[in-house]
Amino acid sequence: MLTVRLSRRYLGCAVSVCLTAGVLLWGCAPEQAVPPPQPPVDVSKRLAPLEECIARSQRVVTAAAEAGVSAGALAPANSSIADAQDALDEAKRLAQQNKPQKATEQATKGLEECEKIDTMVAKAHQDTAERKARAQLATEAEARIAQTAACVDEVRQAVSTPRSKSTDVAAAQGALDRATTGLKQARALLAQNDPKGALGRVDTAQADCQTAQAASTKAAAPGKSAASAEKPRRSR
Repeated sequence: MLTVRLSRRYLGCAVSVCLTAGVLLWGCAPEQAVPPPQPPVDVSKRLAPLEECIARSQRVVTAAAEAGVSAGALAPANSSIADAQDALDEAKRLAQQNKPQKATEQATKGLEECEKIDTMVAKAHQDTAERKARAQLATEAEARIAQTAACVDEVRQAVSTPRSKSTDVAAAQGALDRATTGLKQARALLAQNDPKGALGRVDTAQADCQTAQAASTKAAAPGKSAASAEKPRRSR
């Protein structure tokens, strides 16, 4: 009986030792890193096009900037790229949280925003081209206005010279008044950022000034035509 009791006691101690060792070994085992959950397949199909769209839009904006489009004109496109990137990051976070529906909604929202960027960049190109064209027209209008102003001043001095009243002087004065009015209107249109309209108006003013100049020149020698018209009498 004593032998049986000792055997059972030793067996119980052995089992206890084994259990304790197992617990210690399990607690000392290195913990394995748990990889983040992968998004479902349908969410991944939404994320991939969004990532491609963002990358493409960034290249398009960079090319536009290198082509001379200003940062101000490209600001809406850059803002949309940032919004699309935020939507992509949020969709990935929701996918990792096992919220595929919300993740898909975010990805769709980001893709819709990203697909507007090409139109924004195209408009920025167009605005830049129009701005350059207006600047060229404005430079041309300023030069034409200066030429017409010099013509008007020259004719005004010629008409103000005392001479006999004649139809040529009246014609010169009338054309000069029209040229002066047209010149003022051209300057006003240029100040209103309408160089095309200013060019059209200064063309008319310049034509009126040339008419006034020709009439003033003709009126400058009124006796010349009369002398040529009078024939010398023969003496008898």
